[in-house]
Amino acid sequence: MLGRRSYARVAISAGAEGVLSLARDVGIHLDNGQLVAISREPGVLGETVVIAVPDEVGNIPVEIVESRPIIVHGAVRHRLWLRRLNTDRDANESNANGRGR
Repeated sequence: MLGRRSYARVAISAGAEGVLSLARDVGIHLDNGQLVAISREPGVLGETVVIAVPDEVGNIPVEIVESRPIIVHGAVRHRLWLRRLNTDRDANESNANGRGR
């Protein structure tokens, strides 16, 4: 039988670089001024992720600063505390408003 998993189907060249994007649905809310996400998967501390907001806001880059398991309606979920990262757009807006420097 030809083609039954005995041949190489994928070859990855040495030194290959790239970006892997995984989309996850999370619930986002503010908790005492802190941005918090509820996710099915735990977060990796220090990881930079992008929250895609469907409104005019666009994408928001954040860093995961804490991840803890919680129980929500009898299921294990993970509470991710997030810290918003400064972007070039944020810097330009603060300079335009006289708050820069």
